[in-house]
Amino acid sequence: MSENNFVIDERIYQLSPFKDLPSGDRIKMAKRGARIYKEMGDTLYASDFQGQLIYLLEGKVDVCHQYVNPQLIKANTRESLKPLFREKEEVGMHLIVQSSCVFLVFDRSLFNRLIEQEVIVDERPLSQTMSHVESSIYNEIMQAVESGTLQLPSLPEIALRIRKAVEQSDVDVEQISRLVELDPALSARLMKVANSPVTRGSSPIRSIRDVVLRMGLKMTRSLVLSFSAAQLFKTQHPVLKKQMKKFYAHSIEIASICYSLGTRVDSLEADELMLAGLVHDIGVIPIIAYIEKTGLEFTHESEITSLINSLKVAVGVMLVKSWDLPKEMLNVVMHAEHWMRDSGGDLCAEDVIIIAQIYDCLRRKQVAHLPDISTVPAFKKIFPDKQNPEFAMQVLDQAKDEINAMKALLGI
Repeated sequence: MSENNFVIDERIYQLSPFKDLPSGDRIKMAKRGARIYKEMGDTLYASDFQGQLIYLLEGKVDVCHQYVNPQLIKANTRESLKPLFREKEEVGMHLIVQSSCVFLVFDRSLFNRLIEQEVIVDERPLSQTMSHVESSIYNEIMQAVESGTLQLPSLPEIALRIRKAVEQSDVDVEQISRLVELDPALSARLMKVANSPVTRGSSPIRSIRDVVLRMGLKMTRSLVLSFSAAQLFKTQHPVLKKQMKKFYAHSIEIASICYSLGTRVDSLEADELMLAGLVHDIGVIPIIAYIEKTGLEFTHESEITSLINSLKVAVGVMLVKSWDLPKEMLNVVMHAEHWMRDSGGDLCAEDVIIIAQIYDCLRRKQVAHLPDISTVPAFKKIFPDKQNPEFAMQVLDQAKDEINAMKALLGI
């Protein structure tokens, strides 16, 4: 491997948005990458890099916009990990090189193709399932995130610290308890769960340490992530608030059903399934944030619903990757409504999500778009010894109180 390729291969793992690509796709991007060299006083114009993504590897540059003071960017800083030019940059934007500089340049069209291929819906590229308008809005959201003008929602610092701590081999109950206690609202919610009919033991719990002991480290982590994700389903816009409320109500319904199913299977953790239920429609949040931020106008509310339904998978994948959640959650987002999805092998979270959604549709008598549940691969995996649909409905109907109790705990 040449020194040039070695530098590009090493650096691309840090660059946004390449760090969110699978390893194989990053290698493809790196092979098409190149280094360019500029001296102090040189000028680079955005119009000359429309088909490329350019990053600062060494040196420093002034980024110049019309009517705005120049912004100095230095190599090896957070800003240098982002593209210096967006895909559609304003006229006249340019860089003034302030020292000897090395830049990395990548093929933007190749990156766009890899992104389109990565998210698959019904075994077809996502772009084929979108209208021209929807595809344009999706690209605008991608560019807004890439440029930093639209921030993806982030999990609270406490949630991230707890998740990271639980993954360490030497973590103990005391450490997790101290982290939870840093957030009084989170502490109160976990205490409520621990003393609820869903998880309650023989005696009431009065300390966070006892909460963590009763529920265990992994369940505590999953609940923290679930509550943190739930808190993100918020907006101030009256019409969009109605949409957000609708999608969140659906998410807690599915999360509660998944939790109940999880208590009835041995191979999966109920709390992980609850988190999967809350995450499966998580793409709704950035879409509504984008509509609110841009003031995008619609003649009818149903158009908003249609847009959200078309984009939520692709945007959800983007968000799950930014949170660095496990691949299982990525599959949940991608396949939550693929009724005939065959995940192969053992029962997994996406199978349970599919069954939970079908059950929810049957309960609401929304059956026009549903297949015969006995033909659904996920159904055959979750109830391998009971192949009649009535049995599945009976199991979930019997769990109605448990489902309602969990819904109450997740409500915001």
